Amino acid sequence: MTTAAPTRTILSERVVSNRRFAILQFQPAAGALSTWSAPALAELAEALWSLDTSRVDAVVFHGTGRVFGAGADLDEFRTSTRWEDGAAIATRGYDIFDAISRLDVPTVAVIQGPALGGALELALRADYRVAASSVKAFGLPEVSLGLIPGWGGLTSMARLIGPARTRHIAVAKSLNGDHLSAADALKEGIVDAVLDDEDLLEAALRWTSSLLDGADSVGNPAVDTGAGSAVERARDAIPAAAAVSDLLALWQEREHTATGPSSQPGDRTGIRLAAGEDPIREDTVRTFATLLQSNESRASIYAFDLLQEARKNNRAGKDLELANVGVVGGGLMAVQLALVFAEHSTAQVLINDLDQERVDKALERVSAQLDRAVRRGRLTVQRRDEIRGRIHGTVRLEDFYPCETVIEAVFEKLEVKRQVWNALERIVAPDTLLLTNTSALSIDDQARALQHPGRLIGFHFFNPVAVLPLIEIVQGVNTSSTTVEKAFALARTLGKTPVLVQDRPGFVVNRLLTRLFSEVLQLIDYGSDPFTVDHALDPVGLPMTPLRLLQFIGPQVQLHICESLHKAYPERFPLSPSLARVAQEGLPGYLADDGSILPEASHLLPPAQPADADEIRARILSAMSDEAQHMLSEGVVSGPQQIDLCMILGANYPFHTGGLTPLLDRETGSSFNPILHAAVPSRG
Repeated sequence: MTTAAPTRTILSERVVSNRRFAILQFQPAAGALSTWSAPALAELAEALWSLDTSRVDAVVFHGTGRVFGAGADLDEFRTSTRWEDGAAIATRGYDIFDAISRLDVPTVAVIQGPALGGALELALRADYRVAASSVKAFGLPEVSLGLIPGWGGLTSMARLIGPARTRHIAVAKSLNGDHLSAADALKEGIVDAVLDDEDLLEAALRWTSSLLDGADSVGNPAVDTGAGSAVERARDAIPAAAAVSDLLALWQEREHTATGPSSQPGDRTGIRLAAGEDPIREDTVRTFATLLQSNESRASIYAFDLLQEARKNNRAGKDLELANVGVVGGGLMAVQLALVFAEHSTAQVLINDLDQERVDKALERVSAQLDRAVRRGRLTVQRRDEIRGRIHGTVRLEDFYPCETVIEAVFEKLEVKRQVWNALERIVAPDTLLLTNTSALSIDDQARALQHPGRLIGFHFFNPVAVLPLIEIVQGVNTSSTTVEKAFALARTLGKTPVLVQDRPGFVVNRLLTRLFSEVLQLIDYGSDPFTVDHALDPVGLPMTPLRLLQFIGPQVQLHICESLHKAYPERFPLSPSLARVAQEGLPGYLADDGSILPEASHLLPPAQPADADEIRARILSAMSDEAQHMLSEGVVSGPQQIDLCMILGANYPFHTGGLTPLLDRETGSSFNPILHAAVPSRG
């Protein structure tokens, strides 16, 4: 993130309960978040150097504004072009945070808002951490940006909770986009106390006074609790993830827990001063500098910026007010749609299906999903009952007459959808928004059933609806601008990120994934070893293998999409005989639970022949590059950025690939985003 002006550090003193505290308070520029740019770090350094610790009992670091800190200023990362630039960024932060570690009095971080990246690294340098109960985000997200915590966070956290838990937070949670809440951080041992938000600083100073007086106590770091199990060196597909594992393994080899004379139970200050310098400081600086110039980091920061811009644009508009919503269809997808409308609005939601038995089944599924959400702690019982009370069922399409919005999730047959629209147009108001959740059928072809086709638009969710944030808003030739505006406003209401797509077969995500499936299945159908083909893309680090993804989508659904795209582009989307047989025989897919080929599917394939994984990977990615080029030339989306946004939000493609096109550039020689592709420079 970028700040218009640097975060200020204001030094003051306060006396609470006969204890004198030096307070370093972080103040962001108006309307900005606290970030640690070079000027902000310089001001923090000046405040630290001006401290007279002989005058105080403790030093307190306290954030103001919405966040404790959003980490480093990414502008410096974006403009870095040399290895030395990255080394300077890491060294500067290390030098200043090391000054915190050398303070000869107790230190406390009072965390009033999210503490991410460099901000958490700063807080970890303190002896104690006190957090407001409302804080939802503690984390080290650097690996998701193709980097590592560069200012000592790995050592600080490993000393506190052990290297294994540190790796979990710095790698697994980072890549999953997960953060710790204040309660989670307390359980992990990262936070020592969670207090009410009101008068947090005053309460934290009283808590610290009690601690210093011996009335309260905290446990010692993980070295005294056995919390750190061994971390092995990783052979990860993601360089930054492997680097974290390697650095933590190196830390284990070098760290020697000091137990000086002042290291009594609860004496975190004595433990900190006895521990000495970070044993992996120079290794961390070198690794950070190298990773900052890597293709993965450039792609990750590009992906981060894409999402930030999309969310910013999405917040800028107004939501769509909903009172009554109709959902045509009672299947699994229809149930998910009904739930997302009911959870994100106060609308009454009406599910329609052909007979009462199907309607009842749909409502049973609604109740089951809400009950599951309660068991998992995502909903309270009261909230479950409120949502369930607004979802109803009917066999009469005429009951949709008060609905301002109707979405269909019926069988993927053009004539079925046309029948729905033809019937609905006679019932609902002229300005009712009509949405199709089709995954492949043309909006224009569906709209031919309407006298007023401008009101129909594609509103394509991705499964699971509650998890994946993308909605492809598919604009037909006759779709009105008012309808497009309403669709974008509705996406905002539902907490989703919309991307405008033109009405071309497969839209974006399904078209690209189906090109991938076409290549994979053609290779298998012609005798290439299925296991080799399925795992050829493993080095790229995608979320699932192709055959596992096909299993998740479902063979029958994917076969229908393949048939639609074959009809439009027969030379690039050949039909797979084995997929047709798998769907016909009702198999769940090609794979067993352990990833091997199902015996029933194996009988449908020719004898497997040895295959070269590198050649297969090159073929698949070249095909996807070709398809992306076709999509851009057809004007399906306005640019490669929209392709990448769709693949990140709709197909869960990772940041380190930049979505899709940065990966294609570095693997196939394409030039979708040439500025992002460069060899890792050598030092010097």
